[in-house]
Amino acid sequence: MAVVLSYRWKRNPQRLLGLWGMGARVRSAGEEKRFMDRLDNAPDDALGDFCLVMGGFTDGVFGRAYAVVGEISALLGPGFDVFYREYDELSSARRLLRRYGAASRRSVLIGHSWGGSSLARDVIPACSSARVDALVTLDPVGVRGPRFLPQVFRWLNVYIPYERAAWSRQNNVARLGRPWEYVRQANVNRVPSSLRHADALGMFREYGEGFVKLALLESAARDSGAATDDAFV
Repeated sequence: MAVVLSYRWKRNPQRLLGLWGMGARVRSAGEEKRFMDRLDNAPDDALGDFCLVMGGFTDGVFGRAYAVVGEISALLGPGFDVFYREYDELSSARRLLRRYGAASRRSVLIGHSWGGSSLARDVIPACSSARVDALVTLDPVGVRGPRFLPQVFRWLNVYIPYERAAWSRQNNVARLGRPWEYVRQANVNRVPSSLRHADALGMFREYGEGFVKLALLESAARDSGAATDDAFV
């Protein structure tokens, strides 16, 4: 069972919370259960498109991936419902992806550290019928390696080559967690200019923002029947 440390943050879309009279944020497991039940029973036309940001180990304390939430919300605009979950909230993440997948919504998934491996190993494979237009993994780590994800249209993996990275505390914690580094299953692999595992926001700004924009443009073209296979190089 997940130990949730981030109830003090805005983990669920304020648009939906306001629509259902639940205040600015959920503050407990009980409130979030009520929110998730409302989401499951809501009509499809109440849902926007879907984005989930998933943080790694201790992200509920330090908020390294949570810092991406504001950035991606501004990038995607009000048509997307943006959620945040911690790396071990697998049941909640699967439930969200299945719900939005059942409504045939576009999906953008972003995970840092263990949050990245949780998405790629435990969340997406359990939701095989859900559409994932863009997956962004920011220096994923995990004991188990990556898998092929046929339902993901575009996957960007930003990774640190640890033979070149500093032996800092944060990088050493990532080393202990077994970094994936280059992921052959991803469509695009990139190395950030700052080789700092904790810098999820910097990695996303450097490569993730442009990737998500292009992935959604390709998604729109695909839906209109005009997609090409060489949108990314």
